[in-house]
Amino acid sequence: MDTDLLKSLVPFFYKSAPLYVKKGQVIIRPEDTLNNIYFIEKGFVRFYHLSEDGKEYTFLIYKPGYVFPIIYTFTGKATRYYFEAMTPVTLRRTTREEFGKILEENSPLSNLINKELVIRFEELLEKEELLSFGNASRIVAYILRSCALQFGEPVQKYIVIQLKLRHQDIASMAGLTRETVSIEMKKLENEGLIQYRRGRIQIREQKVFNKATGLDF
Repeated sequence: MDTDLLKSLVPFFYKSAPLYVKKGQVIIRPEDTLNNIYFIEKGFVRFYHLSEDGKEYTFLIYKPGYVFPIIYTFTGKATRYYFEAMTPVTLRRTTREEFGKILEENSPLSNLINKELVIRFEELLEKEELLSFGNASRIVAYILRSCALQFGEPVQKYIVIQLKLRHQDIASMAGLTRETVSIEMKKLENEGLIQYRRGRIQIREQKVFNKATGLDF
């Protein structure tokens, strides 16, 4: 998230008391009435869809500083999706009406929010394009690269993804089975492109990883 946007949101949301959410707890369900807008103070929140046959597909993962479900602030429509705590999460919240009022009165903040929405939409488009035309190896590599860019910290020749990701988490983001993801992850590990440290995935520095996995486009 843009640092200017984060700085603008912190004073506003910190007027509210913190809301503590346990790992695995669903924060928003499709049947819920959307009266609140949430700001993530700590932890990670997963935005996903659950199909009729019970398959989960993760669209995005939100990190500290993000606001959700932001698009419904403008539309007022009910969501068809789930928002779930991937880790223990601390949230701040306000009403949808109050947040809308703040945006109306603060055009720079409104512009920053719109910019953030465009960035997230572009991410989804790029991901969907790759899912449509890429093979399993490239799709898994793309998911790892995206997570490294969003949640990574450089350590020597690797980027450490700070969010602990299970193979099932990656499968949900990639639209693949867990077994396929495990096979592809093992290939990347054997090629020296990823490694594990204290339960976290590390990928090789971006230029090396992109070239080796065909993501240097």
